[in-house]
Amino acid sequence: MIKAVLFDFDETLQDRTAAFEKYMDAFIADFCPSISAQEAEKRKEDMRVTGNGGYVNREQWCQGLIDLWSWTDAPSSKILAEHYDTKFGDYNVVFPESRQLLCELKSRGYLVGVITNGPSYLQNHKMDTSGLRDLCDIVVVSGDIGIHKPDPAIFTYTAEKLGLNTSQCIYVGDHPVNDIQGALQSGMGVIRMNYGWFKDQQLNPNIPTIDNIFDVIKYV
Repeated sequence: MIKAVLFDFDETLQDRTAAFEKYMDAFIADFCPSISAQEAEKRKEDMRVTGNGGYVNREQWCQGLIDLWSWTDAPSSKILAEHYDTKFGDYNVVFPESRQLLCELKSRGYLVGVITNGPSYLQNHKMDTSGLRDLCDIVVVSGDIGIHKPDPAIFTYTAEKLGLNTSQCIYVGDHPVNDIQGALQSGMGVIRMNYGWFKDQQLNPNIPTIDNIFDVIKYV
């Protein structure tokens, strides 16, 4: 019997793609305020293409941008990476159905929560500004516990914190490996959110697939 429905955050409860668009505007304003609008758009496209949906080593990514732009007066890659990690959470774009879904699940008696990869401050700041933390029975950030998806241990850890077995939990996420394979290997049921950087990649016909987060309700 399912007792908990757990979620990834980026590209699952929030539109990370849209959030990144807002963050890039802030990045350009803070670090490149004098460039032309045309150059700003070019740099934003470079950030989109090289950013790999957030699955990058942050400092290496920032150094790559410095090199790509021949940015001679750039701050250090460390400073740029810290800007991302401390500021990105100011620009959440939570799907409008996310809060409604969590409320509906809780009204039906389910425990709900988030399991998310990333540095502690970055992901906790996102949760704090998302308006969703107050609805969650648990929030597990990989940077807080030193276990990262797809390691099944992070899913087992979360279930145990809720006093449950993994078989009593469903996990919803967009990443075919970190979310879906990791949760399955832990013994959780899964629902694939088909959105964002990994849209239409490695879909499994045997796994429920949704493109609107509220459709989770059809499978619990």
